[in-house]
Amino acid sequence: TANQPFGQWDSIFPDKAMTVAAIDRLVHHAVIFEMNVESYRRKTAVDRAMSRRDTASGPATSHEEPGDTGQET
Repeated sequence: TANQPFGQWDSIFPDKAMTVAAIDRLVHHAVIFEMNVESYRRKTAVDRAMSRRDTASGPATSHEEPGDTGQET
């Protein structure tokens, strides 16, 4: 539930009173920062996965000799 906005918590708990009580206890004396930006951890994980994929595929190789156009003369 931590990654859901408070407005969606009522779909998690079976009773609206339970939802209000849980949020009330959680945020009592709390400062809430609502950040509507892309997750840094997700971006880093995606970048790392892309880097691993590129490394695993290795450099492109060619079976042609230098200067070979593939046409017979």
